[in-house]
Amino acid sequence: MDNFGEINNENESENLNECHGYYTRSKRRKLEKDDETYTMFPDYNRKRKNPITFLPLEVIQAVFNHLSYHELSKTVRLVNHRFKIIAEDILNRSFKQLEKKINVLILTTEKSLQCTDDEMEIKCVVKLLNMLEILKLQCTVVVATVWRYIYNDYYKPSRSCFYAGQLLDGLNDFIYKFFYSPYILYAPAIIKDHAFPQEMTNIIVMIKNFCLHFDRVIEEPLPDCTVCSGCKMIDILDCAQFSSKSVVSEKADVNGFSAEYNYFFRNSWFVALPMLTNRNMEQSEKQRFMHMRLRRIVLAHTDMFLQQSHYEREELLRPYSDISPPKKPSNNVYTGYGDTGKIFFYYGCMNDGAYNQKFHDDQIEEDSDEEPPNDQLRARNSEENILYRIPHLGFNVQIKVQCPLKYAPLRFLEKCKDALSQNMEDDKEVKTHLKLIFECQGASYTRLPTRFEYTH
Repeated sequence: MDNFGEINNENESENLNECHGYYTRSKRRKLEKDDETYTMFPDYNRKRKNPITFLPLEVIQAVFNHLSYHELSKTVRLVNHRFKIIAEDILNRSFKQLEKKINVLILTTEKSLQCTDDEMEIKCVVKLLNMLEILKLQCTVVVATVWRYIYNDYYKPSRSCFYAGQLLDGLNDFIYKFFYSPYILYAPAIIKDHAFPQEMTNIIVMIKNFCLHFDRVIEEPLPDCTVCSGCKMIDILDCAQFSSKSVVSEKADVNGFSAEYNYFFRNSWFVALPMLTNRNMEQSEKQRFMHMRLRRIVLAHTDMFLQQSHYEREELLRPYSDISPPKKPSNNVYTGYGDTGKIFFYYGCMNDGAYNQKFHDDQIEEDSDEEPPNDQLRARNSEENILYRIPHLGFNVQIKVQCPLKYAPLRFLEKCKDALSQNMEDDKEVKTHLKLIFECQGASYTRLPTRFEYTH
């Protein structure tokens, strides 16, 4: 019997009592017009799957490793379910390895400085080290923004892919040039102090745009958005390297996570003014603007004082330089403003040079041997002038939060990962509560409100 033999249809037999068993006639197929057709071959015109989808996982990963991250996130990830899982795994692993790569490069560069005596070589290596520290800050801000929605070691997120492939390509291209052609990176900084190469400028711009896009397009529409926990604000504030942080209380158990922190940003201001407007905003949108506002303050404040730290380090390494001595950072001021509902916000910061230039008349120079007149001292420190005790700039952020344990701040989870593993599994529903208090005492000089309270 050939392969196309079919079971005999008894109704077609001339004699129903006779059973012919199998016969060689092909099976009849019924068409739309109720007529019959006979075929000896199966239908080969139907759509067939691509053989690449049946390749082993290791082979597909080896093929995808030759593609750019932008192609993986923009095109390959959308082909089918299997390609999506493999591409997301490659993107997530690459993103999680970035911070480790930058930390290793920083340690290696610091060790190379200890083994270098040539002054020009020291300057080149210092410029590279400065860029690595700035990139580390930028990557830390990205992690604080997205870590709750990609693969992590604490819980299964609602989103599992870091899809910013173009940003990964830019960072890996910078690392590649750092290894094989570092002169391309440090040349602009050698020619002009505190200048960045085009590669690094593009990365900083992409990171700022990506964080804004993620908050608005990806995070805010999510029905199970974890942004309401308030701990994302703590993650952003923890990125500030030159602010002082004090832990008032910190507690985690099966009933959830609760904590209170204080942050102080010097040479900065934060003022909130009420407005007469009928504009209403949803709570999630207000929260998104608060994240954007804090991220801008943290980045601007850290960039300014990091630049000052870079100058002091280079001056220490090259104290008696005859070849292009270190240049002190120019006076720099950052300001931001915007309205959220019925509140208008005005915030910003300045470096030490701009602060001394702005308030030098009210400061007593330490290096000066001359003392101000007694009348000036009495007028400044009199009981009638109560403002003499208040600093001109600087604001304090007090944050109180209560939320489920799995939504706790990243640094807290990293510090207590082993101790909280059991509580993370038994975590139950806990109501979230967030309270933020901004205090800027220096605003009293200009008769502006010195306190703003944000609750959720």
